[in-house]
Amino acid sequence: MEIMGTILDRGPLVLHACFFSVLMGVIVGIPGLFLRRYGRRHRIMGLIYLTWLVIGFLSLPAVLPQPLVQPVVYDSMLGIFGLALTLSAAYDFGSAHRNVTNVASGALDNAATVTVSEMIEHSFYQMLNLVQILYLHSLQYFEKTNLCVRLALALLASAPWAVRRRFPVNSFSDNYTKGQSPWTVVSVLYRIKKYQYLLYKHCLLHGLNLGVAVQGGHSIFLATTPYFRLYWLSLNTAYVMEFFLQSLVKRNHMRQGTMLMMNTTLMVASTVPALLVIMRHVDLPLAMLSLGLNLGNRGHDLENVAITGVLGSVVWLIRTR
Repeated sequence: MEIMGTILDRGPLVLHACFFSVLMGVIVGIPGLFLRRYGRRHRIMGLIYLTWLVIGFLSLPAVLPQPLVQPVVYDSMLGIFGLALTLSAAYDFGSAHRNVTNVASGALDNAATVTVSEMIEHSFYQMLNLVQILYLHSLQYFEKTNLCVRLALALLASAPWAVRRRFPVNSFSDNYTKGQSPWTVVSVLYRIKKYQYLLYKHCLLHGLNLGVAVQGGHSIFLATTPYFRLYWLSLNTAYVMEFFLQSLVKRNHMRQGTMLMMNTTLMVASTVPALLVIMRHVDLPLAMLSLGLNLGNRGHDLENVAITGVLGSVVWLIRTR
């Protein structure tokens, strides 16, 4: 058991170290990558974001005894940088990518090019990241408040879903249901990504937000725990690297096989800490209810979260009386 615990704690960190070692080796071999004139805003934001990610990993308790930046400050800036990175891509490359059409969405296929639609959609999820982490950090300042206040904060954190329809929607399943062979490496990876998205949305977003609000207690300090710090860095790294790695492939700085291997490494490295957060803090019945409502009441995420939160709170109060 002790060996297994060490693997779960250290394994994802080792995988991330391997990933960044390979990535840095590629970047060093591309002179002026972040300073070229074309797309300069996005390049500079990319350098800032990459540097901030490295600072985050160095600040983990398993690496340094004291963080280089306090978690609430670090996470706030990470969210802002992530949103700025995505919007700068749409701004700098929008005119060149506006007429790009792919068989499906996504950046794993070597024939695909990131579209403006995908850039704008990605900005929505970066916004969700920023709102969620601000919510999780804010809970510690409401330690002595009652369930109703925490639930209101959770619903407020879900408010971005009210404008989801204003953003483009690109389906993972289009990458393996539009005539492609369903068992190629790319198709299988997209299937896994689809399941990871469902896990993220209903367990690590709605389920986690509502779970910590309903449970209270030590859960309100979740955002500063070592395993959550690793999870949050893993999630944010995976969010941007798929697009960055595809750009390197397109410019012949990286082979397609290497890109797929590195994406697979990130998927494994991010899944382990995500499962730890789920096991320790996610109310699985709430997550399953969220999934069920999503399937039966599509396009009404904010309403579904409200229903899930109210029902979950009632059940929790009955169980704890």
